[in-house]
Amino acid sequence: MHFYPSIDIKNGQFIRLKKGQLDKLTIYGDDPVKQAKKFCKAGAKWIHIVDIDGAFKGVSKNMDLILRIKNNVKSKLQVGGGIRKLKTIQKLLDNNIDRVVLGTVALTDPPFVKEMCEKFPGKIAIGLDTKNEFVATEGWAKESKINFENFLEIYENTQVSSIIFTDIEKDGLMEGTNFAQLKKLLSLTKLNIIASGGVAGLEDLNKLKKIKNKNLIGVISGKAIYEKKFSVEEALEILEE
Repeated sequence: MHFYPSIDIKNGQFIRLKKGQLDKLTIYGDDPVKQAKKFCKAGAKWIHIVDIDGAFKGVSKNMDLILRIKNNVKSKLQVGGGIRKLKTIQKLLDNNIDRVVLGTVALTDPPFVKEMCEKFPGKIAIGLDTKNEFVATEGWAKESKINFENFLEIYENTQVSSIIFTDIEKDGLMEGTNFAQLKKLLSLTKLNIIASGGVAGLEDLNKLKKIKNKNLIGVISGKAIYEKKFSVEEALEILEE
């Protein structure tokens, strides 16, 4: 299982939101490249990056900065936030981004996303962001009428590399992961799952490690690292050894 330290970028700064709400924003620094280098030096094989401006506006706003991060670290990069067109996906992959995360478009245009998965095998992940078990879109601002079970059915037999599952009600609060929903998710699909949202400390990581399911391939955490609840090194020791 891989550990993915997270960098959420807004207006060139790295930030964290509470429950995905822009009015509940904490700025942790103004140099995402420097932060990514720290994660890489700590041993992170992957870094998860979200273009928050892109997620809410539907257009990638921090592309140049993200590509600069890629050029400065050896870690693999998983990038999401407002990516809804072939040309954006192509540009990211042409610049050696290792995995692209599609969110809103995975709900609004499944045929396009399936086509992207076939065109770029192993390179496309899908963000499954849920609120009260229903899928949310557009930077979590809109709640759909599709529950996560129906959503999984759409992509079950496709070439999606992984599903990134976030419970919005937990995200950024450091109150613990939604283990019940995660286990339910794992029981319903053969797709690879990366868990995100609510990781509070090493106890959560230990509990995630104990979920004996080969499809749980990763854990994303941001705020707990910035709030010094644990280090990247400690997380790697639990999840990757």
